[in-house]
Amino acid sequence: MDAYKINKIERCSGISEKEFYNKFVKKSIPVVICDKAKWVFSEKCTPEYFKKNYNHVTKVVNGTKHSLSEIIELCQNSTPTNKAPYPNIYDIPKHFPEYLDLIPKILFGKSNRIFSKLLPNIIASRNNQIEFFFGGYGCSFPYLHIDYNWVHTQLTQVIGEKDFILYPPSQTKYLYPDKDAPNKSPVNIINPDYEKYPEFKNAKSVKVTLKPGETIFIPSGWWHTTYIHNFNLTFAVDHVNKYNWNTFLNKNYDVAKKHIPKVAWSLKIYKVIFGTIFNIKEFLFNKLK
Repeated sequence: MDAYKINKIERCSGISEKEFYNKFVKKSIPVVICDKAKWVFSEKCTPEYFKKNYNHVTKVVNGTKHSLSEIIELCQNSTPTNKAPYPNIYDIPKHFPEYLDLIPKILFGKSNRIFSKLLPNIIASRNNQIEFFFGGYGCSFPYLHIDYNWVHTQLTQVIGEKDFILYPPSQTKYLYPDKDAPNKSPVNIINPDYEKYPEFKNAKSVKVTLKPGETIFIPSGWWHTTYIHNFNLTFAVDHVNKYNWNTFLNKNYDVAKKHIPKVAWSLKIYKVIFGTIFNIKEFLFNKLK
């Protein structure tokens, strides 16, 4: 299958790690996994549980501090004409540590290098690693984007349904990436301005609706955005493995070159040396399994 000519995102169940790795990760093909997230049906994954046990968690929105209960109520009452603020992103290890044991790890490679002690925290911390997204009806992600530093992304739907609209890397030429932030597109894909962005007429997307208990794998470099149909909670985690290692470090190098050029060169050396170390460790580990 040509990864950049798919017109439908496959749903699968009962797939082994090896099959998933060979069929989707290595070929950079998005997929929905239907049977790895039964934890979302726990009583701990309800609005009532979050309101009762995490009302101390706060977030500042438009200059006003809101408790989690207030954010949830804003999302529950959201409409397309009176949208709740979005995205409402919460760091799970910081705000919801009990969920770290509840949520199973899904490997998109032989390891997730972003959580390795071999990856310096100054690099790992620049990515949104393990998060909850609360949202409401009518909300959508603010812009079409590639996830920061070209990580792979795992998104599991916990409550409600959410549309994911994806464009493969081959469509980048039609999406007018921002010169200063090349992972962002200024095109409003719902109501595009074809006079300003005429090439967008040629862009081909693929869409899937994620339901509770389903997990979508979005490969590195795929553009995407979302639209929400109802009160919504999504779990997200970033992934770095062999197939996006070089790109991930190259993007970090580009940022370092702008802000700390004297040490940026060290990332080039780190990429090669520790990429080799990771490859050897993963080979030996999987050989012994």
